[in-house]
Amino acid sequence: MSHATELVQRSAWQVVIPDAPQALGLAGGRVFIAGCEGTALAVDSGTGQTVGSQQVEGGLLGIAPSGDGSKAILAGPFGSWLWTIDGGDVVELAGKSWCSVARWANEQRFALATGRYVSVFDQTGELLWKSEQFPSTVTDFSWLGSYRRLAVASYGGVHLVEPRPGGSSTLMPFRGSLLALASTPNGRWIVSGNQDATLQVFRSDKDVRLEMEGYPSKISRVAFDSTGRFLANDGAPEVSVWDFRGKGPSGTAPVLLVPSDRSGDPEIGSFSWHPSKPLIAVGWDDGDCLIYRPTDGVHGKPLGALDQVFAADSSVEALHWGHDGRSIFVAESSGLISRCDVIADEAA
Repeated sequence: MSHATELVQRSAWQVVIPDAPQALGLAGGRVFIAGCEGTALAVDSGTGQTVGSQQVEGGLLGIAPSGDGSKAILAGPFGSWLWTIDGGDVVELAGKSWCSVARWANEQRFALATGRYVSVFDQTGELLWKSEQFPSTVTDFSWLGSYRRLAVASYGGVHLVEPRPGGSSTLMPFRGSLLALASTPNGRWIVSGNQDATLQVFRSDKDVRLEMEGYPSKISRVAFDSTGRFLANDGAPEVSVWDFRGKGPSGTAPVLLVPSDRSGDPEIGSFSWHPSKPLIAVGWDDGDCLIYRPTDGVHGKPLGALDQVFAADSSVEALHWGHDGRSIFVAESSGLISRCDVIADEAA
């Protein structure tokens, strides 16, 4: 690990929530935390001061803030809600149905998955559209390109859906259980992480499907960087980073991001791409939070970290790179939430 660039300046603030963090989001100068026992918290990203809180019966699985940070969708095993932060109002969205995935398209609308359906709502929580029933539970979805289409993952493949009355629906088949979905900003590439320890890569504009196999365990985390060039995924002791430029990753191997202490076999806790530079932060379950520059790596070879954000006292459960690229927000399993300031320009 090289510290020559002195990327990390300091820990700016820390707060503790009385819950085990499940998910973390960032929008409108606010950090949003969802706890597995139902705690929802919004804090000012600059000061760490609490600006809103809610408690949901039955626990939470995710939280999705609107772009301006004024609202957040709370997703849990016993329902989903639209939370207006400043007023404290909470609107129930889809009854008591299990909801683990919710994403905003823009400030005017968002979608969420409940059971075998995907529904689209406006910013007030009014239902605009509900899909036909998919073959099995929807495990993930992604807004594509101009937000006029959704890529929806359920057993049997990825469905490309126009979320409007009479909209088209096209199946890109794959016989397997899809766990996570990611798409490039232009919607050209769609990637699923799967129960069978493979990555399935689809082209939305062609009948093309690639497969990356050989992983030792299921792949439940996939994420493209902001340019759509790089894809990161779990499924191994290392974080794999694939290069999608040109004709894509066919016939290549990923760069492998390794922990600083490989003897303890730490597992991947979370990762987050820098908003505009080829940098990725990875949190490990041994508490290390590290920064990597995948362009320094060689395909098929391990790559060590560029620098360390900090060593946490417990597992890193979630992290998010700030929108200005100068801070990383980290949630530990103990309930400690930290903001660490970073000089990303030095590393680019």
